[in-house]
Amino acid sequence: MRMPLVLATLLAASLCLGSAQANTLPIFNPPSAEQLHLSPEQAQEWAALQADAIALRRQLLAEVAQDLPALEQALAAPDADLGLLAQHVQSQVLYALWQTQPIRERRLAFYESLDPDQQAQVRSWLIGVVQRLERLIEAAQVLQAQ
Repeated sequence: MRMPLVLATLLAASLCLGSAQANTLPIFNPPSAEQLHLSPEQAQEWAALQADAIALRRQLLAEVAQDLPALEQALAAPDADLGLLAQHVQSQVLYALWQTQPIRERRLAFYESLDPDQQAQVRSWLIGVVQRLERLIEAAQVLQAQ
């Protein structure tokens, strides 16, 4: 019974990654254009990538939030079809991945356009994100054990 809600929560959390806005999780903020020493043209593309990602994330989170009450109601039904509900949540996750594909491709192309030092800075930031995610997972495991 928890699986659809866990998947929806994971979807919501994954959509928050990589934002440069102060109103999102700061532990995932990418380096700024200044930190990467981007040219004015690169800085403009970097800002556009962040803005597009934020707009899409907000749209997808709104869709997930709109769907959660119906999911909760369906789970509360005595004859709830958990398999069907899990498929529905899985389709939402796949939809979100599909929707974010163009931005991921743009980000990869942008990364490949950076010089080796800038790429190293981005990889270093990504390592930090992975390390913070590891700590979050460890904390969740500790809470789960209690």
